[in-house]
Amino acid sequence: MFRKRKFVCFLLLVFFLIAGCSAVPESKSIQNEETKPLNWDQSVSSLKGETITVLWTGDPQRKKSLRLFSKKTGIKVKEISVDYNSLYNKITVAALSNSSDIDVIEMDNIWGGQFYEGNIVTDLTNVIPKDYLDKFTKSSVESMSYDNHVLGIPLYSSTKHFYWNKELLRKANITSAPKTWKEFKEDSKKLKEKGIYASGWSWKQAESLVSDYVTLLYAFDGRFFDKAGKPVFNQGGGLKALQYMVDLLNKDKTVSPASLQWTESDVENAFSSGKIAMMTNWEGIYPEVNDPKKSSVVGKTDVGLIPGQGKVKSAAVTGTAGVAIAKNSKNKAAALAFLKFIGSKEFQVPYYLKAGWYPSLETAYKDSELLKADTIGKLNKIKEQYKYGVDRPNAPGYVNWSDILAAELHAALRQQKTPKEALNSAVKKIEEAIKGNS
Repeated sequence: MFRKRKFVCFLLLVFFLIAGCSAVPESKSIQNEETKPLNWDQSVSSLKGETITVLWTGDPQRKKSLRLFSKKTGIKVKEISVDYNSLYNKITVAALSNSSDIDVIEMDNIWGGQFYEGNIVTDLTNVIPKDYLDKFTKSSVESMSYDNHVLGIPLYSSTKHFYWNKELLRKANITSAPKTWKEFKEDSKKLKEKGIYASGWSWKQAESLVSDYVTLLYAFDGRFFDKAGKPVFNQGGGLKALQYMVDLLNKDKTVSPASLQWTESDVENAFSSGKIAMMTNWEGIYPEVNDPKKSSVVGKTDVGLIPGQGKVKSAAVTGTAGVAIAKNSKNKAAALAFLKFIGSKEFQVPYYLKAGWYPSLETAYKDSELLKADTIGKLNKIKEQYKYGVDRPNAPGYVNWSDILAAELHAALRQQKTPKEALNSAVKKIEEAIKGNS
């Protein structure tokens, strides 16, 4: 799930400007970098005794998996574990210094363009076979790609999902969850008549607001950029999405007004305490919603597809992360063997069972251990949404100009600007930011 490190990005941007560089860090290939083409089918036995360094946000299960990888392959692993907010900084500093000390890096799905254009990660498009990538959930593979270039293997699958309180819906004589945003709006009004807030949203001026806007933009068949790379979200589905958000909050008044200060965790708390009837949120919160120690709605809720609209069946913003090979790695073949391991059931199944991260590997969902552990029948409901994941723009510079979009969206929600005025302003400022980074 996505967490921002804006201050770090700002410091890096200042550094690049002082140095006369682009905001996209660009590393130069070092002389001792492997020049031999990577071979997906290379025998791992030939790599025994090599050592790779992995830079990621570690956890106990990941650490355990490193020991298993070394035992299986004979490849030693040095782990550099950092908190998420330090990760981007560590990666870009290493790239700027042309360091070959790091072989594998964790890559958030919004960093793809930055890392590809900045020459930070290795392009694996002609290395990883297509039939292998077809084994993964659609949204997770797309999250590890940029401009048709494959950059890594997804560690897990993640999107937002639709949650509803069946008991509260019944009070408004609603027998099933809405399948379209039109139905959602109608059901919300019925709930309001019963004195129930229909929904709560993570609409604080932050990345969570952008995430919810992305979900609705694609549901209304919008696009962020045209084929020429020009921002076009101030028209069509992009404009319809923001108008819809503004109307729910200010015209229909079916949304908890606290949404303007809420992030995803606040929305979860409101839902778990029975204060709102519906929400979109990440898959990781479902066990907590069904934990009697943390929730008062145990057994009263369900999860399924986020509504769509018109020809769009569903759309859900993604939050996937994956592993990629550092461009300056001296041990690319061993690093590739590690990526193959991350994509295997030997990593994916325990990572769900022990750490709660949903597999990116499709076949893992048929694993007997996973099925046995699914005591509340959520796996297939969660997995279905991964067919309809949509990414935030992962173009170079997004980590800087997403703040612009969040500020303008928030201004519209607070009725300081009309949706059209806010989006026109965002487009103008983002175009200027893109020009400044080119």
